[in-house]
Amino acid sequence: MDEKYFVAKVVYELPDENSGRLKKMREEKLVKGYSPTDVESKVTEKYRGFQHEWRITAIVESKIDEVIQ
Repeated sequence: MDEKYFVAKVVYELPDENSGRLKKMREEKLVKGYSPTDVESKVTEKYRGFQHEWRITAIVESKIDEVIQ
């Protein structure tokens, strides 16, 4: 089984510097993994110790098949 690329969507809230209200932040991470479960594990490890509550809202297989560096 080959690794694939997945897009993991992550949402968390941060206080706005001006108003103090919570602002919803959305990020997309390109993650190389074998399955959505593997990707969830990698994202969870990345956010370990993150001081705000966060959650993964979606994990979708990417159409990207190769990253050339």
